[in-house]
Amino acid sequence: MIWNDTVFCVVDTETTGTDPFAGDRIVEIAAVPVFKGKIYRNKAFHSLVNPRIRIPALIQKVHGISNMDIVEAPDMDTVYDLFRDYVKGTVLVFHNANFDLTFLDMMAKETRNFPLTNAYIDTLDISQEVFGRPHSLKWLCEKLGIRDKIEHRALSDALVTAKVFVRLVKLLGEHKVDDFIRKKWG
Repeated sequence: MIWNDTVFCVVDTETTGTDPFAGDRIVEIAAVPVFKGKIYRNKAFHSLVNPRIRIPALIQKVHGISNMDIVEAPDMDTVYDLFRDYVKGTVLVFHNANFDLTFLDMMAKETRNFPLTNAYIDTLDISQEVFGRPHSLKWLCEKLGIRDKIEHRALSDALVTAKVFVRLVKLLGEHKVDDFIRKKWG
């Protein structure tokens, strides 16, 4: 059973917009490890990222990350290498995996690295199984009694997603987690 033998890394990103193909990039990334149903906040990975492009004012209002905040942040090359090393050998967990994975793939391409090949789980898929259709993170928090606010910051939202993931697995049954693991390539 994978639940008791695997480290899961719950990942969230904040970006300059919603379309990496139109030039939007990651400005913040976080990963929170979960092992045997326990969230290890003190072991989390977190970094701002200087994408070398400006964050539009409208987007700054969403996540509160300003252009001044990222001026001295590490660049994409540095952060991608650190992140890839941090999540090596883990199963990634996302809420809406396609969004974050597309941005991470673009980051890999721009830094001339191989894309991540980690297996992953999307909490949207588990939500579909448990509640009959995929639901927003906010809806899942309300339904599961998680009082944390969704702040649109990578670390706090990764922690919220980790709590949602752990509770969804309890409802789903640990023995069924394997059914939701997706391979990125293939």
